[in-house]
Order: sequence, then C-alpha cells, then structure tokens
Amino acid sequence: MIEKRNVWLPVLLMVAFAITRWPGLMPPNFSAAYALVFCAGVYFRNRLSWWVPFIIMVTTDILLNFFYYRPRGWGGFQVYQLMNYAAYAAIFLLGRRFKQRDSFVRLVGGGLLGGILFYIITNTAAWFFNPLRTPNITTTGKVGWRR
Repeated sequence: MIEKRNVWLPVLLMVAFAITRWPGLMPPNFSAAYALVFCAGVYFRNRLSWWVPFIIMVTTDILLNFFYYRPRGWGGFQVYQLMNYAAYAAIFLLGRRFKQRDSFVRLVGGGLLGGILFYIITNTAAWFFNPLRTPNITTTGKVGWRR
C-alpha cells in the first residue's frame, strides 16, 4: 500500500500543478511552480523528481504560449523561457540541500529564498530577452518597466 501512495502523491501534485496554470483560475502573478519544484527537490528522491515537474512545466508553457501568443504570430516556445527553466533548476537544487526532516521554518525559509532566486533570475532575463518588457526611465526618473 505504501508503494502506491509513493507513486500517486507525485502524480496528484503534478495534476494539481497543471490545473493551477490554467489562466484566471488563480490570482494574478500566483504560481505553484516554485513551491512544487522546491518540494520536489526536498521530498522526491528518485530520477523522476526533476523530469516530471520539468515536463509538466514545458508542456503547460507551450500550451499557454500557443493560446496567448499565437494570435500575435509568435510560436509556442520563446527563447527567454530557457532562463525560467534555469531558475527552476536552481530552485530544485536548492531543495536538494534540505532534508525531509528539516523544521517547518527552515523549509519555508528555503521556499522564500527560492522565490527570491527565481525573481532575480527571471526578471534579469526578461530585461535582456523579452520583447514585451523593455526597461525605460519613467517620468519620475526611476527605472521601470514599460508594458
């Protein structure tokens, strides 16, 4: 019975993750991806611990990009997304540094650190590669993002 639980728990988490990617289902700028990848690094120790979340992310990214960007003439995959996957890999590796028996506070701190790491990596990549987010100087004289 324990073996079935060990198989179905990751599968249920991946299905829940894929569902949370549906547009409009969650609040704006909310993503379960960071937490899922971090927890996969902490709790799942087999070979599929990285590949299953990665395949789910790539698949849902391509579907979402096809849905949003296809009308604009863009393809289903954008080059700057590679930085997102690099950030997810960093969060996964950060999760590997934690143990399943670490305290709740330590795990939450690791999750927050992972979110900050993701923010730094992806916003830097967006500044360099994303054609929809170009930096400019706002009217207040501060660096901002033009939409």
